[in-house]
Amino acid sequence: MFRYEYPVFEHKNLLKKSMLDELRDYPLSLSRRLFAGYGDGILEGCGLRWEQDVLYLEPGLLHYQGDIYRMEEPCPLACTATDQLTYLKVRFATMDYERGKRGGMGEIQLNTIPAENGEIELGRFRLQEGARLRTVYENFEDYQTEYDTVNRIHAPYAGPGGAGLWPQLLKVYAQELLETGTTDIYDVSFAMTVLGTDGQAVPACIVSYLSRAGDGTGKQGSNEECYQKLLRILKDRKSGGRGWQQPESGRGQMILL
Repeated sequence: MFRYEYPVFEHKNLLKKSMLDELRDYPLSLSRRLFAGYGDGILEGCGLRWEQDVLYLEPGLLHYQGDIYRMEEPCPLACTATDQLTYLKVRFATMDYERGKRGGMGEIQLNTIPAENGEIELGRFRLQEGARLRTVYENFEDYQTEYDTVNRIHAPYAGPGGAGLWPQLLKVYAQELLETGTTDIYDVSFAMTVLGTDGQAVPACIVSYLSRAGDGTGKQGSNEECYQKLLRILKDRKSGGRGWQQPESGRGQMILL
């Protein structure tokens, strides 16, 4: 049967082991059930801002191999101009605790080595001397700017069925797509889905849209591949491309005798 209970701590009441077990087991069971089937990546938060040669990683949650890693305070990272492609990433490792305790840690790194196994990329950039690092974008195409702009296209965002594109990125795409005035049923349907879910479009939804919009193979590619395909579709619609059009119905066929 289903049940709902939680321990109540009162003065002079005996503290039981079962009460502590409930405090331990309930949040763990809840989080694992809620995020079962999610891919590894950013779950919530983890925003970025740059001030005076310091890159701040904001608090957030990461999903990695079924566990939730949390960071509750901003993390400042020294970030000066090197004119080299630099990666912000998290390296995961299990921790050796005292008896009766286990856990893991995600070490935040900023270097020129791409993310490898056991790591998750949070962003990349190339900062030039005398420039400021941007974390705010003008439009969908601006997210791929090579210099002095944090590129978060490659950062995986955890979602049902796997990891995909940054929700903010998808929302900007959806907004710009609708502004083109497209009447393509797949364009409109995809855009409304993205906006209605606050950008949380599952990878299967993106793959299906790309294959029907004429710029996909039906297989999930990398974040970069998905972004470039979306960008091509958006440019096509802005230039007057109409995409897939439903045949007109209700009109008879003229036959010459």
